[in-house]
Amino acid sequence: MHLMIPHAGALDEAARHAFSGLALPHLAALLARLDPAETWGSDEFSPHPPHHLALAALRGQPEPSAAAWALDAGPELAWALLSPVHLAVGSDGVDVLPPAALQLSESDAAHLAGALRELWPESEGWQWRLLDATRWAIGHASALDGLQAASIERAAGRPIEPWLPDSRVLRRWQNEAQMRLHGHPLNAGREARGEHAVNSVWIGDIGRSGGRAADVAVDARLTMPLLAGDLAAWAEAWQRLDAGPLAALAADAEPSLTLCGERLARRFTAQPRSLLSRIRRRFQAPDLAAVLEAL
Repeated sequence: MHLMIPHAGALDEAARHAFSGLALPHLAALLARLDPAETWGSDEFSPHPPHHLALAALRGQPEPSAAAWALDAGPELAWALLSPVHLAVGSDGVDVLPPAALQLSESDAAHLAGALRELWPESEGWQWRLLDATRWAIGHASALDGLQAASIERAAGRPIEPWLPDSRVLRRWQNEAQMRLHGHPLNAGREARGEHAVNSVWIGDIGRSGGRAADVAVDARLTMPLLAGDLAAWAEAWQRLDAGPLAALAADAEPSLTLCGERLARRFTAQPRSLLSRIRRRFQAPDLAAVLEAL
């Protein structure tokens, strides 16, 4: 069994501190048995998070296409994820609030998405999918090809400037979406209630699925709390992971574990060892914090 855990580690010092206080016996047991194997990724400035790069490699694709994966789409269309966001303007710049922070209902999301449909009309070959309240998708046979943009998982909770696309087309779409959302009745109601307006969409995770299915189970329960900066919830999710999926993996005869941080995704598998190495590993507890900090 191969288990992948996105956002297992973070560069933020507060996240490292939150992790250091956790007792994760099943993760420790697994890392005592397994050795590093493949590594994917480069640095924290890549537009694609490391777990997307790892999934692309496991699927035999040259580039990630997370929007197409979310739809389980074929190669006929390229797809992009539209994520409703609030752009918070402050004295130091503009931050992208995580989509989950908006607490959008499914019905409100459908109404807001409806206001944008004319930008990508079905009469011009566009297809729409509403995956859930914070993940909308658009697809086209050719109009998205060659466009590159950062994943929402890179931009969420951070200043917008480093993640803005170079493409004039993507910037124009985002500007037009902002104009359509400005003054929308639903936003007026949200602001009256003291809630964040949905004043933009993030267009990212663009690609066309063309590879095989990846033989891996992805448990993304750490993603939402980490992007939202809720480290207490992130730590709690880690403990649930250890008690559930990691405990099951530790009982597997041939476990494989991929841990993903902000820079790298690293797979750990069982490797042949000498008798001396096996004895040493039995008495050396793995430094879990160091493993995650290296990601």
